[in-house]
Amino acid sequence: MTAPSPKQLGRPPRVAILGAGISGLSAAYELSLGAQRQGRRLELMVLEASTRIGGKVTTESREGIIVEGGPDSFIGAKPEALELIDELGLSQEVIGTNPCRRPIQVLSGGRLESLPEFGLAPSSPWPWLASPLLSWRGKLRMCLEPLVPGEQGHQDESIASFFRRRLGAEALDKIFAPMFGGIYAGDCEKLSLQSTFPQLREMERKGGLLRSMQSAKRAPRPRSGFMTLRGGLTRLIEALARALPGGVVRAGAKVESVARRGGSWELGVNGELFKVDAVISALPAPAVSALLSDVDFELSCALREIPFVSTATVSLALERAQFKRPLQGFGFLIPRAEGRRIIGATFSSSKFPGRAPENTALIRCFVGGAGQEELAEAPDEEILRSVSAELKDILRMDSFKPALSRVFRWPKANPQYLVGHALKLKRIASCLQGHPGLWLTGCSFEGVSLPDCIRSGRRAGVQAFQWVCGRRHAGS
Repeated sequence: MTAPSPKQLGRPPRVAILGAGISGLSAAYELSLGAQRQGRRLELMVLEASTRIGGKVTTESREGIIVEGGPDSFIGAKPEALELIDELGLSQEVIGTNPCRRPIQVLSGGRLESLPEFGLAPSSPWPWLASPLLSWRGKLRMCLEPLVPGEQGHQDESIASFFRRRLGAEALDKIFAPMFGGIYAGDCEKLSLQSTFPQLREMERKGGLLRSMQSAKRAPRPRSGFMTLRGGLTRLIEALARALPGGVVRAGAKVESVARRGGSWELGVNGELFKVDAVISALPAPAVSALLSDVDFELSCALREIPFVSTATVSLALERAQFKRPLQGFGFLIPRAEGRRIIGATFSSSKFPGRAPENTALIRCFVGGAGQEELAEAPDEEILRSVSAELKDILRMDSFKPALSRVFRWPKANPQYLVGHALKLKRIASCLQGHPGLWLTGCSFEGVSLPDCIRSGRRAGVQAFQWVCGRRHAGS
């Protein structure tokens, strides 16, 4: 027996999006866009438990200082963010990083040392020979990378295993573990290469990292590098919300239950029940796992297997007169062997123009992550005290008197794509086949960057729109 279609019920299809972060808003935007293009009626509900929309994208402006609490930028090489920004009429607000030959430093033996000029990707071994970051043994091991045979199988491996094989243990510990682990706030010994940086395995198959990077440098590249919006990334969230019909986004709407009722879904929201035809969840995997425990126990268990860790960002504004020498580059990374509680820092006022007045340096520090969550879960006062003491020591400052300090806490908000993550996704996808009208999106699954989340959200929006329209047609 076929469930009645929305048309038979005398109303347009109704779709609920759980979560008003960048993924959920992107899904809602795509659904709204599809309805406009095809002249169809569609009821949308974007349900956000918090009183604020945007998820981890949050910007605060105070006295000429722009503070980002979550991501501060996106990479232009992934086109999804720029495409959405263009559609929303924000292209004139896009800015790139300030010019800098050596943007990243690494703490080594208590001193900040600049990475060689090529920065994040080892396109040549020669700059490393002059770098104090590695011993001669470590440098020679890196130079041997083109001679290392590639892995022939398709099995997953950790980021640490990959770099240890290709470039040696010293390069891994001092450079690549803090660099790549920092992106996911994770432990490179456990993070999946296949699910985080699959392009590195492809480079290995094409002759090695160094050869592939040399070829990439010679090839023309599209607009790339780190970018942001002049007024902060919250401008993107605001524009997405404005692009949706009035009343669609409901802040302070906590989804308490999800149930299947015949051919529809029933949501418990703030003590009320709502029937919808389709559901897109943009919630973190643990949250949606709890909601679906009575719908599909196996799906709930599979979602629960994706772990999350806690982090915090600490932004500090200091008068430049407090520094003995100008800040170098855009920030620094800290290997675990250094024994610090800060895992890295961005010099926000150096990275992008217009982040702070000329006489002010804005520094954003990161704490927490896999195996280091204790400080991120401590009271704000303890976080500020620890970060201030370490930053003062690392930057060798005599006085440390911030004019502004702001802590943003992200409890259990960072997904860990561990070895075997792709198999978990296959299991989740298999379970979802038994639940038509349900989609999962967000950073839990196929990428944590802003473009990744936009792509995931818009894809879910397209699929949901096609499904509800097809269902309506089938029932007409």
